[in-house]
Amino acid sequence: MKLGYIVFRPHEKTKGAVAIVHGMAEHRKRYAGFAEFLADSGYGVITYDLPGHGESVSEEKGHFGDDGWQTLVESAGRAVRRAKTEFPDVKIVLFGHSMGSMIARCYLQDHDSEIDGLILSGAPNWQRATAAGIALGKQIRGVKGKKGFSKVMDKLITGNFNKAVENPSTGVDWLSYNEENVKQYLEDPECGFGFTVQGYLDELEGMEQMHKVERYHCTKPKMPVAFFAGKEDPCIGGQKGFADSVGTLKSAGYRHISTRLYPKMRHEILHETDSQRVYRDIKNWLDANIAA
Repeated sequence: MKLGYIVFRPHEKTKGAVAIVHGMAEHRKRYAGFAEFLADSGYGVITYDLPGHGESVSEEKGHFGDDGWQTLVESAGRAVRRAKTEFPDVKIVLFGHSMGSMIARCYLQDHDSEIDGLILSGAPNWQRATAAGIALGKQIRGVKGKKGFSKVMDKLITGNFNKAVENPSTGVDWLSYNEENVKQYLEDPECGFGFTVQGYLDELEGMEQMHKVERYHCTKPKMPVAFFAGKEDPCIGGQKGFADSVGTLKSAGYRHISTRLYPKMRHEILHETDSQRVYRDIKNWLDANIAA
């Protein structure tokens, strides 16, 4: 499968490189401003469209092929290898947002030797109802087929997030306080689409996989890991869910984990009105843990 890429190159000496894995139902171009900021700060950046998204759609949007979740995880590996080719002899960081953070965590399980740092943005927490969701999804797949679409599955995956917002103006206000960002998301034909039934099943199975401590084969316990999230992000599951996500990686053996929660920010911290604050914090983390 051919993946759509963009490479951002620093004008001066390259201090490190970042491979960015975007979230569900969006695309790589939404990360251009952040990538340009990192490039101006001395970091090479690779952004790409996940399979089933943007310019990496080979079948239907939101469908990832027969291997499903593994195809998404392998795409992160391809981005890491591309970063190493484009920016040799520097440390490589894998950055994952939202579903991209789930992909990144599953990639970490068998491939931490390939990267030098991990940044997780808006990381969804494991849900106890995941197994029940998988069982329901399989029943729906039996009726609608792998490439069918289901409003029930749409609601199951993202339908409850907006309940965290008081008097929402749109169905996706949970993304950010920044109304302009919400408007642009709604107007973007490459954002907000539903997955196929199999696509949602793949995502649910990825959530189960990322939570299993025994799946992690930690070879770099001192590798720096960072969680960045909005304090009002419904995806992270509140303080308890956020702590559970961090605790899974600690239990897996990673000892150098830092966290940052931003008040008055929701899911897309890179697109909030005060996103430059987030940009600077991530840049400072890179300077301290990767460039140093």
